[in-house]
Amino acid sequence: MAQSRQRGWWYPWIFVGCMLLVIAVNAVLVVSAVGTFSGIETEDHYRKGLAYNETIAANKAQQERGWQMDLVFTPYQQTGGQHHGDLVITFVDRDGHPLPNLSVETTLFRPTHEGFDQTVNLVAREAGTYGREVTLPLSGQWEAQVRAEGDGDVFEMKRRIVVR
Repeated sequence: MAQSRQRGWWYPWIFVGCMLLVIAVNAVLVVSAVGTFSGIETEDHYRKGLAYNETIAANKAQQERGWQMDLVFTPYQQTGGQHHGDLVITFVDRDGHPLPNLSVETTLFRPTHEGFDQTVNLVAREAGTYGREVTLPLSGQWEAQVRAEGDGDVFEMKRRIVVR
């Protein structure tokens, strides 16, 4: 007489199949995460974390000062993969009056690529307007980290620009 299987003999195989599915999904996620990591990390993250309260106080003081910034990048030439353009930043106070006599420094960097960062000092063009010609090696998104100083006050702001 043939021996019949017990009812529910396949229930353990459901568990095995589900575990294999979980392992396969995790393997795909690990390969994807490792393959897409740009390698860019925040520099001095520990020191910046310790200065958290000072950063909050500086941001509050900057907001109370009421300075406003307008940043415009106007591309005008592309040669050999290099993108040339005019970077212009305008500063006004709370009442809309231009802010002259500032020292303005801008660091341009790619959020996803290392090795292309550059820092430029902007030149005063007219009251409250500062600018300079810049050459960027890649198209795409760039971060402009602006620092302006004048009469003991400091203004810092980040803006994203797109270079085509």
